[in-house]
Amino acid sequence: MWALGRFRNIIFGAPVTVFCDHNPLKYLTESAPKSAKLTSCSLVLQEYDLIIEYLRDASNKVADCVSRLGCDEET
Repeated sequence: MWALGRFRNIIFGAPVTVFCDHNPLKYLTESAPKSAKLTSCSLVLQEYDLIIEYLRDASNKVADCVSRLGCDEET
């Protein structure tokens, strides 16, 4: 949600494919949520032409690397 707002000027109106390891995000775009908070998130996502692709943890190496930036590895 933060990234969509941050890059709105660039991606608004263009088809965008989002690769994520968060499967519930795909649920928001495919079905009607039942809570008010999920409904508001779903409405924000509907403003964009998004295609959400789910990648399992092991196959989503880019997200894994980004989430680990700044972490000290123990060797």
